[in-house]
Amino acid sequence: MRAIVIVWILLLILLLPAALSAVPVIGLYFDSPPHKLDYAPQPYEMFWGYVFGEGIDCYLDAAEFMVTLPTGLVVIAYEVPEGSLTLGDPASGISITYWPPMDGWNPGYNLLCRLQFLYVGSVCWCPYGGTAMDLIARIVPHPASGGILGSCYPENNLFNFTGLYSVLCPSAMCMGTEETSWGAVKSLYR
Repeated sequence: MRAIVIVWILLLILLLPAALSAVPVIGLYFDSPPHKLDYAPQPYEMFWGYVFGEGIDCYLDAAEFMVTLPTGLVVIAYEVPEGSLTLGDPASGISITYWPPMDGWNPGYNLLCRLQFLYVGSVCWCPYGGTAMDLIARIVPHPASGGILGSCYPENNLFNFTGLYSVLCPSAMCMGTEETSWGAVKSLYR
């Protein structure tokens, strides 16, 4: 009996990360394919941001979300995949349909739209020595539906995305590391 309980606990421990990673997420990335959720722009720099959906376990035929932007970041234009229809815009809430539906399994992420930005804020504190630091852009619920939603083809079943946030002028870029001995580290806890 005790062995069965231990096996069940081990199975739960092993399967929990897989279950948690199965939640579909949507984020504003600053590279393609999606890796970087942070960027340090120069004043009056134009650059692209990419809204990707990940962990989508179906053929995605629609998405609905809004992007909140920090002061100093302006959307100049946005692009959606060919064959898509839109209603609204990313800064006030956008609904996008995709045809043909996008494969959510291969390669594991989908480009939902591209945003062209102009940064009119002050110089980033790090690495440039300015005053701007940790400016947050978020993927939030669409104001009309109240959700960050996706739709699966062909049944049009709705599901919720989890919105991520991105950081412009991240202070984490300035965090340095210091070399120290193990004895000095242990002395911190005495």
